[in-house]
Amino acid sequence: MLAPGESVLIPAEEISLSAGDVISLSVHNLIASVSSYRPWWSEFLAFGSIDRPSSFSPAVSRVKLNLHHFAVNYVLLTAASITLFLIGDPMALVTVASFVAMWLLLYFYRDHPLVLYGRHISDRVIVFGLILGSLWALWFINSLQCLILGVVTSVLLCLVHAIIRNSDDLFVQEKDVVVPSNFLHWS
Repeated sequence: MLAPGESVLIPAEEISLSAGDVISLSVHNLIASVSSYRPWWSEFLAFGSIDRPSSFSPAVSRVKLNLHHFAVNYVLLTAASITLFLIGDPMALVTVASFVAMWLLLYFYRDHPLVLYGRHISDRVIVFGLILGSLWALWFINSLQCLILGVVTSVLLCLVHAIIRNSDDLFVQEKDVVVPSNFLHWS
């Protein structure tokens, strides 16, 4: 297994991968992405950095910065909230978890084309199938109310955290710094 920071180089003649290889690479990309982009929970839950904003403008600024900085934490919090609301219906929990896994593996973290029975499956077909399957699953599980409550609860929790978490002590990543194009131009 590769380390989280390593990438897989595939020669051009080996570009058609089997479905199992695509899923394996997608799982690797998912693990690498979550482990590299998630700020530590100690930073997320820093109780010394919690205070009330002085007015509306700083609150909006905090929300923008915190939503960007803690995006993966908020996604994980949303997943936990949905799980807690769906835990009373195990069939719904398994169904939603399987469709989330399919979206992550087949669409978001897939680097190479999907090949089934020697044919390339286009992204449009994959998205169409995932959308239809997700809608069917939501209709099938009949737990849409619990799912919506989980999402609304997590959105409220994330919004409250983004407002009260003081963003002054957050580090700026190098990739987020904008350098003017003529920064080293002396003429």
